[in-house]
Amino acid sequence: MPILSKVARLLQTLLGPMAEEVGREVPVIKRHRKFSASTLAQTFILGSLAQRRPSDEDLARMANRCGVEVTTQAIEQRVTQDMVTFLETLSRRAIQLPVQANQAVAPVLERFPAVWLHDSSTIPLPDELSDRFPGCGGSHGRGQAALKLQVRLDLRGGSLDTVAIEAGRDCDQATPTQFEALAPGSLRIADLGYFDTKVLRRLGADGVFWISRLAFGTEIMTPDGTPIERIADLFGGSRGVVDREIVMGKEARLACRVVVWRVPEEVANRRRQELIATAREKGNAPPSRKRLDWCDWAIFVTNVPRQRLSVEEVGVLYRARWQIELLFKRWKSLGGIAELIGSTVVRQLVGLWSSLLAVLIQQWMLQASGWGDCRCSYHKAWKVIGDQAIHLARALGCEEALAREIEEVRRLLSKTARRDKRKQPGTFDLLNDPSLLGYDS
Repeated sequence: MPILSKVARLLQTLLGPMAEEVGREVPVIKRHRKFSASTLAQTFILGSLAQRRPSDEDLARMANRCGVEVTTQAIEQRVTQDMVTFLETLSRRAIQLPVQANQAVAPVLERFPAVWLHDSSTIPLPDELSDRFPGCGGSHGRGQAALKLQVRLDLRGGSLDTVAIEAGRDCDQATPTQFEALAPGSLRIADLGYFDTKVLRRLGADGVFWISRLAFGTEIMTPDGTPIERIADLFGGSRGVVDREIVMGKEARLACRVVVWRVPEEVANRRRQELIATAREKGNAPPSRKRLDWCDWAIFVTNVPRQRLSVEEVGVLYRARWQIELLFKRWKSLGGIAELIGSTVVRQLVGLWSSLLAVLIQQWMLQASGWGDCRCSYHKAWKVIGDQAIHLARALGCEEALAREIEEVRRLLSKTARRDKRKQPGTFDLLNDPSLLGYDS
């Protein structure tokens, strides 16, 4: 099935039968006068898709476009605890609806059935919710309550395989999503917050490939068991790039490749400054000389064989992990999911869950219309997709009409959401030509 039809059908499911099913479980509609569970979902979710933080007047206008003639007061009366529960339940169902793309966006990605980027993002919540979603106290402004989104994004086609909702206090390394099964042959890329040699060993045993940075302090050895004390010792007097077999982890004894090159001096100095500043901010002892020396290197470990990924491709694929960081940035800066606005906790939570559902739809629409296009600015695409929310509302009753509206988004993106010219290549430029990396990841 073409991606346009997949997304059209998914939108109809979410904003129709699924919303009605949740409405039967959560008493959000006491008496069916004007709103049904589905038109209520359409009003709040598409209203949040159209605007970053819609007012009650904006939502009333969206309701009328969804075929429900109501006043602003009627919207205000719907902002209840039942509405919070309804939208949260619908969010938890929606995040289980991934869209599989038709093809990979770069040849290097075609070597794997999926390329999963795994990361998390934290959203502060009102302190009243600390029992359900405990935060990290006062640490770095996190507050007493916070919600953490654990996300896996498939770089091949832009689908969200996992969006798990956890407490802000939960550790990335121990998240249950670390232990979820992935398809054999797929590739997982995660940052150091998820680094665990035992997890990497299990992934390899399941036939899953992985790429990670090497965590400072992890013991590494030659295949014959000789300890490697310093990263510089890997080079053996040579210059350039190292790509060799090692054994990693004192207990795991995990055989893998290590890929290393020296980063530019300004990059290394910036890393050292950040380390020192973080230690000072947390009241910790200054970093050791050995830890500061570690900043001189880009150090990757992977179980992908050399014949499957070159040195440049390892670096490019790990650098592509920033796509999930940029996803979170769009969700927060453009979608406003971390911006709790409202005079009551209930109103703030209605906005939060509406926004989360809206950013999921944003990703589905981007996946259908611009994902992987080197010319497309995802930041600019956000406004184009938001502007189309009114048209989506009017076309919801017909899958063909809805697919046409998504096709119109694709056309508009190709004309009005072009990426500004840059001196440096972007992610998908690098994926299509890894030689552009220049060993400064």
